[in-house]
Amino acid sequence: MTTILLLTALVLPIALFWLLKSRTSLSGPIAAAIAVAAGWGLNFAWASVAHESIPMAARFGWVCPTVLVLLTWLVLRFMSRRTA
Repeated sequence: MTTILLLTALVLPIALFWLLKSRTSLSGPIAAAIAVAAGWGLNFAWASVAHESIPMAARFGWVCPTVLVLLTWLVLRFMSRRTA
């Protein structure tokens, strides 16, 4: 259970940002905030289930989703520039 939750916490911000950015009229920062918040929530849930440090997950659980969303944004930006 914990492995599935952790993998979902890693994949969901990427997929959610990509879907929100490409399929809706949301701006980039709003789509990124939604994706990071979802990833942060799943990181916190994983820490609760895995009996890891919950205060640390609450404080720093946003870092990994933020980096993943930033990398996804860079890939989408460079891909759109290359095709234009």
